[in-house]
Amino acid sequence: MKQPDCYRILRAAFEGDELRRVRDIPHIVPVTILTRDMGLNYNTLSKRLLDPSRFTAADILRLSGLVGVKPIDVLMLIIRDVERR
Repeated sequence: MKQPDCYRILRAAFEGDELRRVRDIPHIVPVTILTRDMGLNYNTLSKRLLDPSRFTAADILRLSGLVGVKPIDVLMLIIRDVERR
């Protein structure tokens, strides 16, 4: 299956260290696409995007696989976001 352009844009944002918060992700990849591709309920993913401390290891692995970045990159974004709170 061909990767949607939004995931390539998100990967570039990760690689360029342009993402500041987890809640910035839906500005690039719509939540509906993320929910379908990650296999999560819309409300569940929305809660996790608003409160990144709710992300599980499986979520981090799925998201990193979709975006094409290392899981540590996703984890570091989550950690920076949680520390700001």
